Amino acid sequence: MNNDGLQKLKDIGAQKIYEDTHIPVGHIQAILHASFDGLNKIQFIGFISILQREYNIDLSELKNAGTAYYNEKNPVETTTEDGIFIAPKKEKNFTLFYILLAMVALLAALYYTVEQTDKETETPPPKENNIQIVAVDTNVSQKKDENKTLKDANTTQEVAIKKEKAVEKSFKIIARSKVWMGYIDVATNRKYQKTFTGEFDLDPDKEWLLIFGHGYIDVVTDAEKKKFNSKKTLRLLYKDGAVKELTFEEFKRLNRGSAW
Repeated sequence: MNNDGLQKLKDIGAQKIYEDTHIPVGHIQAILHASFDGLNKIQFIGFISILQREYNIDLSELKNAGTAYYNEKNPVETTTEDGIFIAPKKEKNFTLFYILLAMVALLAALYYTVEQTDKETETPPPKENNIQIVAVDTNVSQKKDENKTLKDANTTQEVAIKKEKAVEKSFKIIARSKVWMGYIDVATNRKYQKTFTGEFDLDPDKEWLLIFGHGYIDVVTDAEKKKFNSKKTLRLLYKDGAVKELTFEEFKRLNRGSAW
């Protein structure tokens, strides 16, 4: 898709367009690369109208291509006389609710089974008898050895806990100037976005795909700090405590074919 209007937008750049129009950078990237699955039909047509008006350009070729894509993908969409799109109502999905309900029931059954097993295996109290127990003096040296062994065991456990805390994982983004960030949980493909400056923490035990409107950021993983300096869009992959910079094609492949 290489008409003059689209080329002009690419020359301006996603970050500058975001500052002029406040359209999210991820959506701008999807439009620039004709990745129509990155947004829905209503968003696409609305953003195209804003861009044509803002920069006085013709995006009719791109608009026609996107409209044809959405009509083929979801032909049951309709429009009102005012040209407003009305998407078909989606049926509510109760699958997650039933899964959670089943898990609660399973945990309750497991708890009840463990309780019953513990009660059945409890050792009965010893029966009283008439055998006389003779008191014997405990060896003082033996008591000292036992106390020392117990103290050493407690000390070893405390050292292990301190070491475990010392290597606790962390994953932090530090924006040196205001930036838009999109971040995707790879395991669930759930997408989030925010605009911020300063620090932002993410779960270090998960795998993340990240996209930034510019690259003036620092990434801190555990005790390691990585510094990026670029005015262009920055894409990263965080996995197993390591951060890797991605190309557009690599990001799109890992993001199931979507630019955002």
